[in-house]
Amino acid sequence: MEPIKLKRDTVGSKRESLITRFEYLSNEIIYEIFDFLDFVQTYATFSSLNKRFQNLFINSNQPINIKLSLISKSIFQRFYTEIITSKQHRIKSFDVSNPFIIDHIFSSISILSNFIQLENLSFHDIKSDYLNQLLIHLHSLPSLSSLIIHCIDNVQNKNIIYRRIFRLPVLKYCKLSLNEPFSLISLLIATNEFSSIENLIITNVLRFDELNGLLSYVPKLRRLSVNLSNIYSEEYNKEYSIHLNHLTHVELNLSNMNFDEFELIIKNLFNRIEVLYISSLANETYLDEYRWKQLILSHMHHLRIFDIMIKHDLDLNEDILEKISLINRFQSRFWFERGWFFEYEICYDYDDLCCLIFYSINPYRRKSYIIYISPDMKNSSFDRKHKINSVQHLKSEEHEDIINYKYYFPNVTKLTLSHFFKKQNTNFLSTSFNNIIPLKQLTKLIIETDFDSFVEIIDLLYLSPNIHTFQIDLVSHEYTDLISIENNRTFQLVSKRNNIKQMSILINCTLEITKFFINLCPRLQYLTVQIPNDNIKPILSFLFSKDNYNIQNLFSLCIKFMSNQQFDILNDFIVSKNLFDIYLTRIKRDINDYDVYLWW
Repeated sequence: MEPIKLKRDTVGSKRESLITRFEYLSNEIIYEIFDFLDFVQTYATFSSLNKRFQNLFINSNQPINIKLSLISKSIFQRFYTEIITSKQHRIKSFDVSNPFIIDHIFSSISILSNFIQLENLSFHDIKSDYLNQLLIHLHSLPSLSSLIIHCIDNVQNKNIIYRRIFRLPVLKYCKLSLNEPFSLISLLIATNEFSSIENLIITNVLRFDELNGLLSYVPKLRRLSVNLSNIYSEEYNKEYSIHLNHLTHVELNLSNMNFDEFELIIKNLFNRIEVLYISSLANETYLDEYRWKQLILSHMHHLRIFDIMIKHDLDLNEDILEKISLINRFQSRFWFERGWFFEYEICYDYDDLCCLIFYSINPYRRKSYIIYISPDMKNSSFDRKHKINSVQHLKSEEHEDIINYKYYFPNVTKLTLSHFFKKQNTNFLSTSFNNIIPLKQLTKLIIETDFDSFVEIIDLLYLSPNIHTFQIDLVSHEYTDLISIENNRTFQLVSKRNNIKQMSILINCTLEITKFFINLCPRLQYLTVQIPNDNIKPILSFLFSKDNYNIQNLFSLCIKFMSNQQFDILNDFIVSKNLFDIYLTRIKRDINDYDVYLWW
């Protein structure tokens, strides 16, 4: 036995040596390692180890990139004091998606004016009331070149916000999501006020008659992505055209817009572009090969990449074969010479309505892909399973023969099972999806459909150990097997090894279902739920129980669509349990409902 003991000691010594060596690396090498890690997590992990690591953070002159999302209240308060307020001059990137932290920052918003090295700023789920304050303080920042703003509620006048953003002196990249109540007021055409923006992304819907005014402020624009609709639009100004001499890349998501209107926009605004992405729920005029060819030849002489995704709903009296014959005209020399290839699928949408999907392929360039419910009538350029490398988000509505699906998606990290998804048989998820995506690579899973048993979901999670975000939108009231599932070996293995930190249960969450998922995900940090009236108090009691080991990592809770009555119950609960250190805020969703956020 002695030789074995000596061998173990030797291995143990090597392990100790490897562990202690990191501490003796030079500061320069450690800083390089930290550059590959999230700064906030690195700070939380290393700053309290010893004096040397504490000094690495305090005395460094390295630029700081901060991303604040899932973080407890206590860690944030320490981080805010020791880093944000004392190292303002070092902050290069600042990304916040936590509504509580946003509230905290805006309680002393003037601090942003001191971020003199700030280049990239992102606020996700920010209240619209904060926007004016924010933009006033951003104007003094000399290096701010990138700005992302996503509003959590409606903006009363987005034109004012646009103009203030356009005045930022060195801004190059801007991504905005500003939902506005109904308004027909457009920006006036710019005359002497122009922006430095070169890349503009607007994710909220724009009326197509808003484009002239908006684009007149950005003459240096190189890339544009917008969602356009002609709902409530006034007549498009055919006489006025904006000269966007630098614009080469355009991405358009169109709705309720006929091809005549689309042609006007191309002729007046986008006639110099080199890359065009089009997505549209459209009528059959968008399937007219001759009109596309004439538009490209006459007004898009520089076009290199033409990427199209058209969805056309088929009426009962429409001839499917006639539509297919229209699409087959795209298989001609004009398109082949330019390297533009297309496919189509006949599939079923909600309510079993038939639709036609026409899209670019070889290569497929988009980051998302939908597997529709399809009959056998589909067209493919490939006889064997073909890799599509660009897709990161796969959404599946198909319920038959997925295991033999024509494509493989090697880079998917997000999977959505849609409302229309139906399982084929037992173990269908675990046996099928691994043949079209690498399940071990998944980080986000969204389930919008119902299953006969949670066992199938557990099996899928078992094969996807790297998921950190899990959302389930449909939960049946017929489940009676939850306790037996918890005693299942697969459930226990998933519970021990999964890394789910963010979870949403969005349809009528009962106490039993809450317990089930908390026990499944003991490392959970952020929970979003929708709770019926009769379950609000028991669920709160469970989530704030001091004896519950599985909620020790939980520090944030969002309750969706909370009524005033439920909010009163919540306040009474907080008072009765003396939970006065909880930070609470709420966002109005409609006349009677709020989203309520708690943080501790």
